[in-house]
Amino acid sequence: MCFSATVSFAASAFVAGAGALALRETSTASERPFASVPLLFAMQQFVEGVLWLLLPQIGTGGASHLLVQVYAFFIGVIWPMAIPLGILLIEPDRLRKRLMMGVFTIGVIVAIGTFMIILRYGVGVEVINHCLVYTNPFGGGLLVRSAYVIATCAAYFVSSHRTVRWIGVAMVGGFGVAYSFYHLNWPSVWCFFAALVSALIYYHFRRSRITAAAVAAQ
Repeated sequence: MCFSATVSFAASAFVAGAGALALRETSTASERPFASVPLLFAMQQFVEGVLWLLLPQIGTGGASHLLVQVYAFFIGVIWPMAIPLGILLIEPDRLRKRLMMGVFTIGVIVAIGTFMIILRYGVGVEVINHCLVYTNPFGGGLLVRSAYVIATCAAYFVSSHRTVRWIGVAMVGGFGVAYSFYHLNWPSVWCFFAALVSALIYYHFRRSRITAAAVAAQ
């Protein structure tokens, strides 16, 4: 991220708290994967915070290189699968579930491709203009970026839950800001925005529990 280790650690603590609260609001096992998304973002932000501390000390070798691969694994492997799967598991409508399965399939393909790139080429990191810029020799064109955005965002808009759709709007808005104003390091910036937005998942589950309790009381 373009800010600092302090900002990354603060974001990590904030979304970890939101994730813990979201898990407390769940009532079934199928809700827990989506409720756990903020906790995964917290781990990712923590990794980047540690990178900010290590890079000036030891450069890109050793532990720094390993953490870069972990960070890339979050971006390219975990998110394309975890997000559509989590939303799929809380969706009650069969037709919407089928559409989400299509999104999840795209996510699996993206994740497998990214994992192979990480294994074969590895991912590097540079500090450019006070930003962490992640690179790999493979790169990625419009088709790859489009498939990634579909995998990580489309399921939000298919959801029958209004709060989940609004989270999707915020996620896509974060992508627009990151890609437009931080083109050099948009993946890192978008992940930072997405981490903060993921805190809204707690609101979704809290609102769902309140609504369910009100219906049961009638």
